[in-house]
Amino acid sequence: MNSQAAATGLIPRQTVAQICAQRDRALDLYGRAFDALSVASEAFAEAAKAVAAVSPTNSNGYTHATEENRKLFLTGIKLPDPDAYRDAARRLTDTSVWAHIMQMTDLERLMDKTAKDSLRQQLATEPPEVTEGNVRATLEEMAADAGTIFRRGIAGVFSNLDRRFRSHDGWKIGSRVILSNAFCEWGGWNHYQNHRDTLTDIERTFFILDGRKQPESYAGIVATIDANRRGGFRAHQSECETEYFKLRCFQNGNAHVWFKRDDLVSQVNRLIGEYYGAPIPEDHAPVDDGDLFTPKTTPAKNFGLFPTPDAAAKRVFYDFSLWHPEDTPALTLLEPSAGTGNLARRAVEAGAVVDCIEVQGHLAQGLRAEGIYRNVIAADFLALKPNPDALYDRVAMNPPFDRERDIDHVMHALTFLKPGGVLTAIMSAGTEFRETRKSTAFRALMAEMGAECSDLPAGSFSSVGTNVNTIILKVRKRAA
Repeated sequence: MNSQAAATGLIPRQTVAQICAQRDRALDLYGRAFDALSVASEAFAEAAKAVAAVSPTNSNGYTHATEENRKLFLTGIKLPDPDAYRDAARRLTDTSVWAHIMQMTDLERLMDKTAKDSLRQQLATEPPEVTEGNVRATLEEMAADAGTIFRRGIAGVFSNLDRRFRSHDGWKIGSRVILSNAFCEWGGWNHYQNHRDTLTDIERTFFILDGRKQPESYAGIVATIDANRRGGFRAHQSECETEYFKLRCFQNGNAHVWFKRDDLVSQVNRLIGEYYGAPIPEDHAPVDDGDLFTPKTTPAKNFGLFPTPDAAAKRVFYDFSLWHPEDTPALTLLEPSAGTGNLARRAVEAGAVVDCIEVQGHLAQGLRAEGIYRNVIAADFLALKPNPDALYDRVAMNPPFDRERDIDHVMHALTFLKPGGVLTAIMSAGTEFRETRKSTAFRALMAEMGAECSDLPAGSFSSVGTNVNTIILKVRKRAA
């Protein structure tokens, strides 16, 4: 079913027209009310002038008892600025209408707390104007994105529980999750962690995947826990069970949640994998892709090209100095697997002398056409060997992520770096969590070299076609 058909099914076209007509009528009536108030305000002003004409004395002993009432009555009507009034009427009316439209559709149940909070924030600040075209377009877009919204919500819920869930290829949902510090020292919910909402979102996911409507808050999993723990005013242990979950709440405030439906857990894993674009671990036999010094010999699918978005490129160069004293040569920098040159271009702008390596001929040709790089080499980076007499001061890279190719590329790039030089790379978040020989050895080596890792915001690469979570690695090559 296409998005337009889906949106039409959510709210009939005739209903949308009626809603918009009523909204327009309301704004028209608000306008008329303001005009009437303006006339009344002018009449009050004229009345006050008339009173002043027959009673020029402002006040005396005879009027003292009625002074407050005189001020209130004779002051008249204070009107707001006309444009501000009409804008407020429009925003408040449209917020109410959009809220009603969301209740009429079935889309809200697919939205997690984060998505709902984002929508509330938009409606509170600048709601879209309610027109037939806007309503239909918005519903069509939301209907088309409903699956993504749902998958994103699931990924968000579990990644907030444990950093390992940020990378589906590094960790998958098992039979149990742990909610740390779910309860405070007095036995009640820890509102700083807000795991009430976490559990509600997990429950919502299971009900939707099971084809059922989620119960109201007073009948859901949180209510079951509250009823089980009622009457306690100190940290204590408790257990309860619902049709989907078994929960054990410990005296230290942690809660363990066991999932009773393996089929639903499997669906959750599949949806998270689809969102992150990662393989589903249980669908594939484990593959040992070699040790730290055994790179892949085959190219990644589509050469692993996901051009670096501007915000991510900016973060790469944060605290990655390309400065040099005026009396010394500019620093040299290499971007291997340069793609469209989004990192190399920033390095040139910062004053570095930049070389690029790119395996795809047409992209290499595009880099040459820019005319700002010292060298552009059209070749497979992993097949090249460094020139010991022309190593680089810096390496900036966004290598292919899949099947630990980012580790292969970083390891090879280190051989192109001068002792004391610095490498910064965008890598899959799975690098921090995978338990393969390669990832384990890589983490150990990076720890030995004093490398620093920082998270890029979730969705940093969504604009270029992947939702995989990423980190930035920064490491200095030690002097020999």
